[in-house]
Amino acid sequence: MKIQVIGLGTVGLPTAIHVSRFFDTIGYDISLEARRNASKFIRTSDRILKADGYIVIVSTGLKHGKPVMTAIYDVAEEIAKINNKALVCIESTVPVGTCRDLAVKFGLERVAHCPHRFWKGDPEKHGVVQMRVLGAINEKTLEAAKEFYTKLGIPLHIVSSIEVAEMSKIVENSYRFVQIAFAEEVKMICDRLGLDFNEVRAACNTKWNVEILEARNGIGGHCLPKDTRYLKASAQARVHLLNGAIKADNLYKRWLQWKESML
Repeated sequence: MKIQVIGLGTVGLPTAIHVSRFFDTIGYDISLEARRNASKFIRTSDRILKADGYIVIVSTGLKHGKPVMTAIYDVAEEIAKINNKALVCIESTVPVGTCRDLAVKFGLERVAHCPHRFWKGDPEKHGVVQMRVLGAINEKTLEAAKEFYTKLGIPLHIVSSIEVAEMSKIVENSYRFVQIAFAEEVKMICDRLGLDFNEVRAACNTKWNVEILEARNGIGGHCLPKDTRYLKASAQARVHLLNGAIKADNLYKRWLQWKESML
């Protein structure tokens, strides 16, 4: 079975290296630099090739607060031209409905979604091999994807539809965003009251069902802000808490700047 991993970035390269231990694997990335770096570990190509299966782990983004799926649609279109019967496993984070739309629009017969949970901060505990959610466009594809990921040694939580898998990923990261934003707001309140936030946090966290997170430098990185806005875009009329969390984080960042200027 020949597998092509498309996208050789922070998550894609470790994924490709892991897959290469089990299958004939070749990597592809639009970036020459990424391909050169990956070629130290796996075989690479400068284009998408015919394969039995594809793992798509390209970047997705935002523009003016709206999801940008250009890269993933371009990849899906090219795969469909080459082998529309291949197993296409999308691991990129996408808004709900994206995977099925790709299948319908380009005639891809077997599309599954197994969103990554990779964290570069601890690739040993939170790397390629960890519990993952898996959904697919139909039962036949689900069975094929389940067999594929099982051979990779990846434990799976199977869900009833590909949309549930899509939703689970953006909810996970949005949940984390809200947790951090709450901690940030509490820290600002503590400062106004002349209280030590870390002492308050430690006191709260002695309760068995409470875990106040740290409040650091504002919510950064690529995933949490982006995925929270993916969830927000899914239901504009029902995102009061998400809007509040985004506002709280923005206020916190400005508050940190003000605190810095006072030193």
